[in-house]
Amino acid sequence: MQNNLINILFFLIFYSTTCAFSQRVKVRILSSREIQSVVFTTVNGEYDVIADSTIIKFDISDIMQIRVNGEKLAIRCLDGEIGNYSTIKLVAKVEKSSFKIKSASPELKPRTYDDNLIITQKDKKLLIVNDVELENYVAGVVESEGGYRAAPEFYKTQAVLCRTWALFNFDKHLAEGFQLCDDVHCQAYHDKCLKNPAIIEAAKITEGLVIADTAMTLITATFHSNCGGQTVNSEDLWGRARSYLQSVNDTFCTYERCAYWEKKIALDTFLNYLHANGFRIGKNSWGKDSVIFSQPQRMVWFRAGGDSMQLKKMRTDLKLKSTFFSVSRAGNEIVLKGRGYGHGVGLCQEGAMRMAKLGYKYQEIIKYYYKNTNIVSMKALNFFNTNITAAPVVKDSLQAVPVEKPVE
Repeated sequence: MQNNLINILFFLIFYSTTCAFSQRVKVRILSSREIQSVVFTTVNGEYDVIADSTIIKFDISDIMQIRVNGEKLAIRCLDGEIGNYSTIKLVAKVEKSSFKIKSASPELKPRTYDDNLIITQKDKKLLIVNDVELENYVAGVVESEGGYRAAPEFYKTQAVLCRTWALFNFDKHLAEGFQLCDDVHCQAYHDKCLKNPAIIEAAKITEGLVIADTAMTLITATFHSNCGGQTVNSEDLWGRARSYLQSVNDTFCTYERCAYWEKKIALDTFLNYLHANGFRIGKNSWGKDSVIFSQPQRMVWFRAGGDSMQLKKMRTDLKLKSTFFSVSRAGNEIVLKGRGYGHGVGLCQEGAMRMAKLGYKYQEIIKYYYKNTNIVSMKALNFFNTNITAAPVVKDSLQAVPVEKPVE
């Protein structure tokens, strides 16, 4: 059995290195804003503008505005109004084409994207979709999620994570006419990669690579900003255990920017909060039923005076950076001294950045945070599940939660 598994893994590694994986993804951009009007221009390459079935001449020097006009989309260029249409597509005629889009209502900073653009109308607002090559999308996400000042091995790590997460969640918005959005609901995607060519190179080097568990299914490649020295078991936060999302003692992130935090709350306010959640502790019983709480290692429950509540609820209610905190009293104030930033499950970005600086390879970083996993190409994974197990590619059913705060 063991020899058979070794042979399968050897085949997958060989297949991964010899077969490319090509994929496109439809990403709704500017998804958190109610856009009424945009202006776009060509940055590189050549484009056709297809309005319903009409092809409109569009040169690299042209500027085109699209706005909501009743139930239609109105197009205007420098020469004047062109017409009203239902669907407008900006289609690249050559490789490595990119465009710039700027929301004119409301007025926002311009953004630059690769490949194609599709604009329709929904509820009298523009629904704007970037139809983009997966690897171009991955590079844009890596820069948006991980900043542009890290070491190359971190970018390779983040590229594999972002690709795995995207393919895991490929049908997340399918009923809405696109696959992913550009906000924290999915993964941050605020531009094409513009600031660091090493990110584009990292996406190219790891092209098609994803993370799979021992059953050869895509994992939930969740990550966060800083774990404060210890990551969280998935079952402690989301109620489902995963062999690859188990707590890891992380010595790499403890001196990084987001490793520690502090928040002070008035004593009365804190006690009132506890009372509202069923705690019976009172002001006059401080010495007997103290709310002092120490968390040297990750815990699940906050306990005081014989009562308890989940730390994840406290984090949400009190708007805390993490669940990894201890409680003390200073006069008429409660002091929460915390560690880390984010939900704490999976890869710790600042820890991974530190590992990359110290010379660890991306494969080592991934396996440090995700135990019992394999790095294979998506094409190999498809082949494995179709031809070896005679079953379609499957994925872990635990919902992925992306990073809660980009690291720069």
